Amino acid sequence: MSNKRKKTCLALSGAIMASLISITASAVETSLSGFGTLGYAQSNQSYNYERFISNSGTVKRDSIFGVQADIKFTDSIGATVQGKFAPSLSNDTGWASTLSWAFASWRPANDWLVRLGKQRVGLYLFSESQDVGETYDFAHLPTEMYSISPSTDYVGASVSKTWNPSIGEVTLDAYSGTISTNWRIYQRDNVQIPSSSMQPGANFKNISVNSSGFALTWLRDEDKYRASVQTQTTAIDPSSPAYYSQLTGSQINVNLTGATSGTAYSVLPQALIGSVNSVVFTLGTEIHLPQDFRLIGEYGRRQVTNGLSGIDTHGGYLALLKDVDAWTPYVSYAQIQSRSDALSLYQAMNSNAGLTDLTGGFGGAALTGAVNTINASQRVLADGLLVYDQNTIALGTSYRINPTQKLKAEWARTHVGVASSFVDAPSGGNVSNQNIDVLSFSYNFVF
Repeated sequence: MSNKRKKTCLALSGAIMASLISITASAVETSLSGFGTLGYAQSNQSYNYERFISNSGTVKRDSIFGVQADIKFTDSIGATVQGKFAPSLSNDTGWASTLSWAFASWRPANDWLVRLGKQRVGLYLFSESQDVGETYDFAHLPTEMYSISPSTDYVGASVSKTWNPSIGEVTLDAYSGTISTNWRIYQRDNVQIPSSSMQPGANFKNISVNSSGFALTWLRDEDKYRASVQTQTTAIDPSSPAYYSQLTGSQINVNLTGATSGTAYSVLPQALIGSVNSVVFTLGTEIHLPQDFRLIGEYGRRQVTNGLSGIDTHGGYLALLKDVDAWTPYVSYAQIQSRSDALSLYQAMNSNAGLTDLTGGFGGAALTGAVNTINASQRVLADGLLVYDQNTIALGTSYRINPTQKLKAEWARTHVGVASSFVDAPSGGNVSNQNIDVLSFSYNFVF
């Protein structure tokens, strides 16, 4: 994000907050609420999955705490402010307090709503409540779907129009805005690629996401249907250059003093682009079936329009739930997959041995080191593609203690095919064709 754009976003958020604080005292009505999830997850693998999960166990993936103030000034003018405390988006070790929502709202008529400030994009069925675990029965919303966009928040404007025909309630939302956030990229090997600031381990790149789109929601009795489409431009901070998964890949002949032979992929100059343009489509539904069954499914397509990229993906999930008194057991299946050409390029890079030392190690430490570095660079370039190829089957249940509290438990098995950027592959290795079993437990509440 440019400094000018970043300052504009911060200024707008600050102005909204200052205005809300200054007039809260004179508000006609103010209500305060809160929410939280205390979660624990543990896998059967030593490497990290979804940033934090390993066989050591973690409370970081699902734990979150937040408060929200809803302010009503007049019958048509109000405001909402929500803050949360959760694991940081800029590193894997800390926690951070952030302002999730900060918007003013105006309802000129019962069927129109205008909002200005920091708010949430309606991409998913649970977009508005994804931080509030008590409002849904899944122990963890499927990552394969809920990672389609690098951020579901934006600072900008939205307009909503509602109709109430005989078939139910229909709402059309139009929105446009921008947000500054961080994109996490994990690098396995300790190799520095020219023109890249990537380091071994987790790298956090500051990005700006400009989003504009529409979301159509239909509520009929207890059923819900949603479709959305949006355009996104995701730009990386110029002070933090990266290849940004735009590696087109070519092979070059390499010959070091006649003692090595082979080929290695190189970085082309045109790979160093500063932004990715994409179009995102989503479909979702929650249908109530006889015998207290519910069917929930969502599908998303993220299409990159300006280059080959592993983040050009499609994915979604399908879940069957049954309400049995206070219990809601469920089974779900989720999948995410990158474009086939991106997966093929990843496989070619990741399996490429690069160079072979024809001296059998007798060419000296310098030659051996050069060969090892070039070979490791192939894995680094593969990591930069950010490809996804995984599926997850989950069995879980929630238990409603009372209307404001839930307990949840889940077992999930994720199968990684070619690779998945949700997994921190070990140095010098990969996680292709491996299974990751995850046990999750959580306590969820609202007040």
